[in-house]
Amino acid sequence: MKKTYLLWAVFVIAVAALMAWLAGAGRPAAQVAGAAAENLDSAYDYDARDVVVRQMGPDGALQYEVEAKQVTQQPRNGRITASELVMHHDPAGTTPGGPRRWTLTAERADLPEQGDVVSLLGKVRAQGRLQEAQAPVKLVTEQLDYNLTAQSLASDQTVQMTWAGGTISGRKLRANIKSGDVALESEVHGTLAP
Repeated sequence: MKKTYLLWAVFVIAVAALMAWLAGAGRPAAQVAGAAAENLDSAYDYDARDVVVRQMGPDGALQYEVEAKQVTQQPRNGRITASELVMHHDPAGTTPGGPRRWTLTAERADLPEQGDVVSLLGKVRAQGRLQEAQAPVKLVTEQLDYNLTAQSLASDQTVQMTWAGGTISGRKLRANIKSGDVALESEVHGTLAP
């Protein structure tokens, strides 16, 4: 009986040791596979930190200046993502850094590899003049699309617009920097100064 008990004890210890070895050997393999999958999902074509980019127009004048904490490009879709973005835009024919300059800030901005629309996300602020004679306008929202070619702003989110004449909020903003046209299409509320 003691021999049988001893054989069972050795067998149980051997099985426990085998299970421990398999669990130990299997866990790192699973962790390595998980890490590889995570790296594949978060991999990028390039990564740049504390970036300042200046784009000049055909006449050599400054058009855009972009500052970002980090800029990456995704390999699968070519999308460029910037974090902690500050973007300055000087409309054509204006003095760089002058009174017609637009400044946009956001926690994140996405730009397709082939496209002209910058999608600003998270604590978005846009400030500038819609027309030469108008006072600066400030827009606050959580999402804003900026079409660089058309010089238009659009958002389906709630937008608060402030200028010297008052404050107004609403949804579905459509604005054109060149023409000065601005529209909030729904849920519009505001206070206008006399």
